[in-house]
Amino acid sequence: MLPTRAAGSLQTAEFERLAAAIKTVLGKAIEQGGTTLRDFTNAEGKPGYFKQALAVYGRGGEPCRTCAEPVRHLKIGQRASYYCGRCQR
Repeated sequence: MLPTRAAGSLQTAEFERLAAAIKTVLGKAIEQGGTTLRDFTNAEGKPGYFKQALAVYGRGGEPCRTCAEPVRHLKIGQRASYYCGRCQR
C-alpha cells in the first residue's frame, strides 16, 4: 500500500494483510536486536542488526530488491518515507 494512502480507505482484507506484515517485521526486528540507524544501543550497549534487512528504508533512488524499480522517497508529516511504487500498491 502506498504510504500516502489514508488509513480509513483500507478495506478489511487490506488492513488484515498490513497488520500481519507489521507484526512479522517487528518480530524480525526484535529478534535482531532492533534497528540501529545512528546511535541506538540496547540495555547492554550493543547495536541492533535489523538495518541490514531493511528492504527500502534509506535506499531512495536505488533499485528495489524485489523488482528493480527505483525506490521512492518522500516526506510525510516531517518523516522520511521510502517505498517501491511497483511492489507497494
